[in-house]
Amino acid sequence: MSRDPEFFYVQAERLVSEGKFAAAELMLRQATELGGNNRVYVAALAALLSLQEGRAEESMSLVEEQLALHPNEPNLLVAQALAAKASGQAELAENSLRRAVLANPNHAYAHHSLGKVLVDSGRISEAEPHACKAFALVPDQPDYALAAIELLEAAGKSDYAFEVASLGASFCPQEMELVQKAVEGALAREEPARAWDALQESNDDLPWVLGWKATLLDYNGDSEKADAVLDIGRDKFSEDPDFLFLEAAIFVRRQLTQEALELIENLLELCPTHRGALRLRADLAFGSQSTEEALADLQAMLELEPGDESVAVELSSAFYRARRYREALDVCLNWETLPNPMPPQLTVYRVLAHAGLGEPQEALDKLPAVPANLIIAALSEMAAFGCCNPAEQALRERLMELVPPEEMATAADFLDEDEDENDEAEAPPAPRLEVPRPADYSSLLGESPAYEDDDEEDDEEVWVEIDEETGEEYVWVEEDEDE
Repeated sequence: MSRDPEFFYVQAERLVSEGKFAAAELMLRQATELGGNNRVYVAALAALLSLQEGRAEESMSLVEEQLALHPNEPNLLVAQALAAKASGQAELAENSLRRAVLANPNHAYAHHSLGKVLVDSGRISEAEPHACKAFALVPDQPDYALAAIELLEAAGKSDYAFEVASLGASFCPQEMELVQKAVEGALAREEPARAWDALQESNDDLPWVLGWKATLLDYNGDSEKADAVLDIGRDKFSEDPDFLFLEAAIFVRRQLTQEALELIENLLELCPTHRGALRLRADLAFGSQSTEEALADLQAMLELEPGDESVAVELSSAFYRARRYREALDVCLNWETLPNPMPPQLTVYRVLAHAGLGEPQEALDKLPAVPANLIIAALSEMAAFGCCNPAEQALRERLMELVPPEEMATAADFLDEDEDENDEAEAPPAPRLEVPRPADYSSLLGESPAYEDDDEEDDEEVWVEIDEETGEEYVWVEEDEDE
């Protein structure tokens, strides 16, 4: 038997990756004994103990004993943070990790862990640089790449997120989620060559790789080649959820609705909680005016991932536009229970839903949270989908006071000039200004039909476009293309 402590340490790493914590603990204890309580080995042992239920106190005791001798050892500080987090001591976890990155600015795992702790406390902007630093230090670690991508997207830095995804995919070509983000980002930017690059080193024996290659061929108009790849996939992966989802998405883009639905139903039988399949079915239901079915799928998606910003915004919007104000408000109130900051679009629907329910004071109290650049959008939504009650009238008057002078002409379109404000039948809806959705909402399938204008006879469409560099807003009218 080897007497080299590093041998036991390496064995422990392998066992941890396999989830065999008890065996890994034996290896680490042997490493610490042979290594003379080497700080790296002790830190690893403490960290391993913190991962096991009910052993956080044991982990903390072990690490504190060593920290008394080496108070600025970053590995020990990280282990202390893990033990603190496991025992619910968030403040101690954050402080320990801050000390760790101060002691060693290039400690990737410390930066990554600090980013996660900050996210848990709702400080997204503070977490972003730490997640990005961790990825920059270790670009071949997919967890670091995905954490950085998520925070960059949340900060509206989609281009940076795409570059991280592309670089991460080049280091980890077999990591599905990472490669998918690179491919989707490339297609969203109409750069199919970069999408192919992201798949270049991926293994064709993986079902999702075949599915994405068929997707790219179809995207480029090579439907025959795409079908040939799909045939191979059907033979090899006829019941694989990843392949079935991508095949269904191809049928959706080809507008083969019935074929797509059959695949989606098959996929949901295999995997009832598949969010992508629920998303596709919801979009198809909205497109066929099956609103109840679409809402049910969106609700299921949000239950699976309560912090999904785009789904929460879409669900609240769909409920509001169906004049189901209580349910629209419930989506917003449920979000408030999360540590995540409220998306600006939900601040709009929270205010509008209160007004629709005849709660003017609650609407006005929450109005300051609505960003200035969404005031016009709020007026538009209320004009098109409100119920013209006194609470909405009070809100409308207050919103008009907040409209910048240069936008007053646009805002005037949403003043109700009809004497009988309660007669919805005689008051045609005003042109609708779209409430902007999260920057990462777009996908290969385009925007959800939930956001399409219900009035197909109204040829004039009005919307607001915001220049990301200057912050200026432009009002566009499709009919005459005036700006």
